[in-house]
Amino acid sequence: MAKVQNIGLMITRDEEDVIEEVMEVNKRYFDKILVLDGSSDRTEEIIRSYDCVKYFLKDKDIIDKLPQRKFEDGARQFLLEKAQEMFPIEGWFTLLHGDEIWHDDPNWVAEEAEKAGAEKVNWYVMNFFLHTSDRGRDLEAIKSVQERVLWYCPGFLEIRQFKNKPGIYYRLDQRNQTLPQGIGWRIYKYFPIYKHYPYRSVTQIMKKRKQNQQTGFSVSYERFTDPDSCFFDILPGYKVARKFDGSFHEFEIKNQGSLLRRWLRAHRYITW
Repeated sequence: MAKVQNIGLMITRDEEDVIEEVMEVNKRYFDKILVLDGSSDRTEEIIRSYDCVKYFLKDKDIIDKLPQRKFEDGARQFLLEKAQEMFPIEGWFTLLHGDEIWHDDPNWVAEEAEKAGAEKVNWYVMNFFLHTSDRGRDLEAIKSVQERVLWYCPGFLEIRQFKNKPGIYYRLDQRNQTLPQGIGWRIYKYFPIYKHYPYRSVTQIMKKRKQNQQTGFSVSYERFTDPDSCFFDILPGYKVARKFDGSFHEFEIKNQGSLLRRWLRAHRYITW
């Protein structure tokens, strides 16, 4: 079977402290990445230095085309359209963000999903955060976010890959849904894993809070009112926190078991 084309559609906003590490991982898997960026820091400069980035669009260039001029999930439509124009063959799309790092290989997953006749893939997200035991550590001295931030909360699911085919699209007002319109119901039987690093250091968290207050882009950082509030025993909304030891244990594909068990596990560790 020929290698399945897998194109990355990436959205970024002010991730200069982590984007190089993220892109070093992304370039292993993708030779075609299209980017929609809303950054005011060095994120754009860093991303543009990678040969795998084939298209780069700033949010200010499309903001007038969006309903209420708000930057929602539907803005991915501009990347989807361009990708189908530039690479008009069947394959898969994978959604990328500037603070996420793959644990499982998205190319292998796309190929396995293609063999299975699936049209979309649910991924487990492991949300990493600053644990109370991190107080007193010199976090800023550890460059790699994967070595610096060691605690995570497991369990959330999100569609992050889907099959490329004619007629799929995002509504420009679409929000809180990463899957475009027109994708079929067939879903891949396993849930691969990616690592999410929204909370990387006290400096980064407080900077994000200030930026989001100014732009209204997100409310994700509103709970952080002072440096001490950046540390948790467990993230709000989750039931379990673990220290990463190189494996995600029962969440690993080889340990996932039946589809029913996987669905139940995905909701066992969250409170909403």
